[in-house]
Amino acid sequence: MHLNYWCLMSSGEEQGREQAGGGLVISPLPEGVEPGKVQVKVIEQFNNPLLQRKEVKAIVYHVGLPTPQRLQLREELAKALGSNPELTYVTHVYTQYGVGVSRIEVHVYFDKNTAELVEPLYVRLRNMPKDQAKKIRDELKSRRKSEKKPAAKGK
Repeated sequence: MHLNYWCLMSSGEEQGREQAGGGLVISPLPEGVEPGKVQVKVIEQFNNPLLQRKEVKAIVYHVGLPTPQRLQLREELAKALGSNPELTYVTHVYTQYGVGVSRIEVHVYFDKNTAELVEPLYVRLRNMPKDQAKKIRDELKSRRKSEKKPAAKGK
């Protein structure tokens, strides 16, 4: 139910809870949202000086389209916030089936060094192009294999 609340309501406005014939009716799209386009609406920003980042929650409208990939979300949100896409990391994407609306959580860092120290590797890999992420994963696998030592034989 928590996800429904995020998808159906934004900025404290109720966008679609009407009883009609005993069922839930979702109201028309918010003003300015066009079917077939990906549009981002920032709903909350929190400046976290300890971790030197901005924590952003946003709603992504993608009516008639599949859930956008993280790279596309990263670019769209960086454009909306006026930040560098390389310092923007999409940490979570919550999508409800069939609605065409997703809720995303994003971290926007102030510098690259802090991002590499704070953001986990798996999140950084998810926010890279697939070929670049695969290259890093393969490198890590080969490094782990070379570091494994043969089991010591017992007496």
